[in-house]
Amino acid sequence: MKHIIITMLILGSALISFSQSECNCEQELNLLIKKMESEYPGFKEKTPDKRMYNTFKERLIIKSQNISATDCFDLLNDYLSFFRDAHIFLIRTKEFQEMKEARENQDSQTNEIQDSQPDKKSESKVDNTFDDFYKYIYETKDELEGVWSSSSYKVGIIKKENDYQGFIIEAANESWKPNEIKFSLLQDGKANYYMGDHSLHEDSYELIEGSILAFKNISSVFIKELPKPKLTENEIKSKLDKIEGFYFTKLTERTSLLCISSFDDAHVEKIEKLVSDNQNAIENSENLIIDIRNNLGGTYDAYDEILPYIITNNIRGVGSEFLVTQTLIDGVEDWFDDEEGKEMARSWIKMFEGKMGEFVNTDTADVLVKEIEIAKKSPKQIAVLVNKMTASSGEAFTLEAKQSKKVKILGVPTYGVIDYGSASPFEFGSENYMLVMPTWRSMRLPDYPIDNIGVQPDIYLDKSVKDWIQFAVDYLEN
Repeated sequence: MKHIIITMLILGSALISFSQSECNCEQELNLLIKKMESEYPGFKEKTPDKRMYNTFKERLIIKSQNISATDCFDLLNDYLSFFRDAHIFLIRTKEFQEMKEARENQDSQTNEIQDSQPDKKSESKVDNTFDDFYKYIYETKDELEGVWSSSSYKVGIIKKENDYQGFIIEAANESWKPNEIKFSLLQDGKANYYMGDHSLHEDSYELIEGSILAFKNISSVFIKELPKPKLTENEIKSKLDKIEGFYFTKLTERTSLLCISSFDDAHVEKIEKLVSDNQNAIENSENLIIDIRNNLGGTYDAYDEILPYIITNNIRGVGSEFLVTQTLIDGVEDWFDDEEGKEMARSWIKMFEGKMGEFVNTDTADVLVKEIEIAKKSPKQIAVLVNKMTASSGEAFTLEAKQSKKVKILGVPTYGVIDYGSASPFEFGSENYMLVMPTWRSMRLPDYPIDNIGVQPDIYLDKSVKDWIQFAVDYLEN
């Protein structure tokens, strides 16, 4: 399925700065307003006080008449913030094309998105030749020095006085040139990391068995290529899965832990393999803790293999309904890359005929019953850990898990971004930006809203609980 079910990880990447075409901010804002008012499925529900909305809108229109192109991006986001829907955001057109190409190449770009300092730019270069560097690294005994690669960059790391400099050898990002300094590793475990736009991000790093260099906050990981790393390819993969938050481990004789940090469609096969590889251990665990803290969502298909081990009965849910627009009709078939999906899209288009501007439930039923083939052997008790950063399809999993008689949800209320879904990128007449917004609304509304409220845990874990996993073990075993 080509359709990108947007997570807030991608939302964050919209903050990266790129050069843009000449910007007429008032025109951009009016185009954005027109798109939102006519095609956002939640517009009516999110604007109950029309006077307040119109006043807010008019104030921004006046402000847009005298504003720089740089500040225009912030102003447009100010408008979108009115709707309090994390599935709505702007993405620069150039960035969208780069993301699309990376997706098509199955190249999981590094998440260079958080807390960058745009005023501080990387201007430095190392003063050496690649030939000299390659000769040197075969002689060095320093574990950090050598050639390292991520999905987007190949860098050389060399010690300079007391610190280490990581410089570009090759880069998928055209704004980075050979010998430019990508990061500096400092003595105290801290790092200065320069983002895709060369802005500075202050981070910390960890060297794992001389083979993996992990930057903690931006989730960027480099693997050692030369000299040959200590770990085997399989050992590196296993370590990476744990770093990325995809792992299974036995905590005690009675209790096991399954950690799933994302339901993004890029991780579906990884999750399926994780469950399959540990099937016997899962089946024979008396208790299972499923940790989906900080899981910002992805696709609803990602957790299908987990459900048979935690569900005690079929799952009841309500459907969703699409707001029919010409944009939706023109683009829905492109969401799918297989003929079965395209055929389903064509059947939807037939349902949409003559319904422009109306809501249409493509499932035809208001209530859906999801039949689950329950595993013959499974844990007796399950605890699901959630926090404020459990979102989107992470919340959908939580809602489905709550229906099981043997599941308890532990933690704090989730993010609250599941009333409107299937976010897609839309053109709205701007050369500089694309708008990402949902295409359907849940039929739970208006009776059971979750946006900006969150899914409530069965057991609230207050701030005095420092180790949530240990709390869950004690809860399940005592």
